[in-house]
Amino acid sequence: MKQAIIIGSLLLCGFSLQAQDSTDDAVQVYIIDSVEVDPVAVNELGPDQIAMITIARGRKTVEKYGDRATNGVFYIETKPFARKRYNRMFSSLSPAYAAALQKYGNDSSFRYIMSDSVITTNPVSQLAALEKKEIADVQLLSAADGKKRYGLKEEEIGVVITIH
Repeated sequence: MKQAIIIGSLLLCGFSLQAQDSTDDAVQVYIIDSVEVDPVAVNELGPDQIAMITIARGRKTVEKYGDRATNGVFYIETKPFARKRYNRMFSSLSPAYAAALQKYGNDSSFRYIMSDSVITTNPVSQLAALEKKEIADVQLLSAADGKKRYGLKEEEIGVVITIH
């Protein structure tokens, strides 16, 4: 996943420069956090601010954005936007998650676990890539279980995400 972010960031710079130089075959539609922006706005984002980059192509993109989308639409999701989105998604799937999120105010003390491993590298980007249809269950671990099974600290909340 880290390599994808780095490659995406490099592509991001290349595409934005290409879009400024030549509009013939470059992507001309840029969306940051669900809002269409000028290509210059893309250059203002640092790689550490980006959770996910997607380039969409095809009939549906052209139907939605017109001929400008013939070469694709460049979607960028920032980390704060991604965090809000997956927090809403997990809350809708787990009342316990929603209650813990409300109690702590954010998920900074949550440790996410997928495929029986604690996500330690770029968790926001990894969680941003999940879609609701892929998730079978979201469960919170007790402090004792989190410590015993995953070596979590007592103040950390273990969140187990089970994928279909």
